[in-house]
Parts: sequence; C-alpha cells; structure tokens
Amino acid sequence: MTIALRGRSVELKEKIESLEQQQEIFRRAMPDYREPKLEELRRNLERELATKRLVLLATSHDAQQEGNPKNDALGKRLSYLARRFAPTILMEEWAEDCPTSFSSSFANCIAADYKNVGTPPEERFRTFCNAPIIYPGHDGTLGPCADAPEFYEYGPLEKQENRELQMTQNIEKEMKDHQVGLFVFGLAHLHSMSLKLHHLGFNVAAYSWLA
Repeated sequence: MTIALRGRSVELKEKIESLEQQQEIFRRAMPDYREPKLEELRRNLERELATKRLVLLATSHDAQQEGNPKNDALGKRLSYLARRFAPTILMEEWAEDCPTSFSSSFANCIAADYKNVGTPPEERFRTFCNAPIIYPGHDGTLGPCADAPEFYEYGPLEKQENRELQMTQNIEKEMKDHQVGLFVFGLAHLHSMSLKLHHLGFNVAAYSWLA
C-alpha cells in the first residue's frame, strides 16, 4: 500500500530533491562528491513513511479549557504543529466531567478528527485533588497544611501509571486509521508518555509549552 506524503514527509522529500540536484551540479567538477546530509534525510524519510508519526504537545490543563485567555496562544502552537506535520486526528487528555476543551473545537480548523483519550472518573484513575497543599481540599500524603508554601503533590503514582497506560491504549486504538496524530496533554506526563508511545513503535516528536 502506498502511503501519501503529507506534512513532515513532504518537507523531507523536497529537501532531498533539492540536495540531489545540488549534488549533481557539484559532481560535474568533483565526480566523487557526496552531499553530507543526503543519506540522513533519506533515512528520515524512510522512517517517516514506515512508522506512524505522533506529535505531542504537553501544556497546562487550564490552557486547554475553552474560553481560557490562553486559548489564542495554544491555538498558535497547535496551528504551527498542524502546518508542519499535517495530522489527521487531534487527541487530548481531558476529563469527561470537565467543560468543553479548546482543542475539541480547534480540530475543525485543521480538518482533523477529534478524540478525547483521557480516562473515565473511576477509582483506579483517581489521583490527588488538584489543589495546593495549603488548601483545605488537598488530599495528598501530608493532608492540608496551612503553614506550608503553595505547591502541589503528584500522585498517587500507581493511579497516574494506570491513567498513562489507559491513555496509551486509547491512542494506539485511535491511530489505527491514521498515519499522523497530534496529542495534547498535561505537562506532568511528558517524559513518561513519550517513552511509552515510543516503545509501542510510534515515531514521536515531543514538545512542551508552560502556559
């Protein structure tokens, strides 16, 4: 089956063709001349076509919510990545009981499918309340501490791992019908989700934006 060139693969092919032309010109004077970057670009194109591409953008969850003042800035970053990689599906870590996300409507702007690949509100996925340690609602290891500086606790680790494994399965399922996908999710999962998806055989490009 022939895979249509799109996004990154189009850019690579154009660079290869340009360097091949340049190499031919140099070889008229130097028959043994080899363009140094040509083989690397050919390998990159081969991999781009042979594996599914996943583009990750990790950011703060508040920027993901529809109507947040940071939506415009998030949209600029999503637009750039969409222009360079041409994804056909936009996936997102988003809670079922949260208001509509910005990405769910933005997907229409780039003519991409949208899918929430987050986890349902089940006990095996329930993490610490998203409240700093000084707040009465904090439910972490130490409980609420009124005299503490303001910061958050990440965990419980086994619940976070459950969430990441489920999200990974969801992404793998949604990517069956797509060659290039874009995934928006929380910053805390950037490294571990990148590795999980890489180990599944996806060609991962991971970006972050601290909104």
